[in-house]
Amino acid sequence: MRRYASLAVLALCATTDTRAAEEWSYEIIPFLWAAGIDGREGVNGSVADVSASFEDLLEFVNIGAAMRVSARRPPVGWFGEASFVELEDTVGTSLGTVRVKSSQTFAEGGLSYEFNSALAVYGGLRFQSLDTRIDTASEHLGETKDWIDAIVGARWTPIVSDHWVAWTRTDIGGGSSDLVWLAEGGVGYRWTQRWGAYLAYRLLDTDYEQGGFLYDVRQQGLMLGFGARF
Repeated sequence: MRRYASLAVLALCATTDTRAAEEWSYEIIPFLWAAGIDGREGVNGSVADVSASFEDLLEFVNIGAAMRVSARRPPVGWFGEASFVELEDTVGTSLGTVRVKSSQTFAEGGLSYEFNSALAVYGGLRFQSLDTRIDTASEHLGETKDWIDAIVGARWTPIVSDHWVAWTRTDIGGGSSDLVWLAEGGVGYRWTQRWGAYLAYRLLDTDYEQGGFLYDVRQQGLMLGFGARF
């Protein structure tokens, strides 16, 4: 019995020492998110339907900045992301031509926990800031809103090899928004231990309304990024 107990203690110490010796790893991925949008935006009771396909985005969307940073020391980790998008659209309505212009700042961050090499859960905060202008022939309306939602989600990584990685993740949240949810799937190829390229598809759906301000929009499209690991 003492022998078994001693072996168990030695095994526990070895596991503890291995985990303690494991260092943090980091990855930085600048990326472009070419997302089409569909939904409604409103200011002071004036609501406009907005819709833009990927082809439209080539004409009038500008990505000011997009960056994702993540860190891992299994089984824990943390992540952060920020991007900036400007969008302008002209919509024909029964009241005439309506021009909608919005600038959006998106940021999220949180902590993750890995159950194994394939499955992890995460939680954190998602921040959105929107500066919207709606111009008609008779009115020029504008308003800026900032809001934060708590999110919880899961990430599944079925393929992890020296060169290839594939993942899906989804989360849901709320707080300031009535509902916000995200779904994403992608693949990556790492030609060295440090450098890699990633292609993904993301959908972000936000339903936010406060007073006369409305932002009920779904954004979805391709993401292309190049990452560096340290």
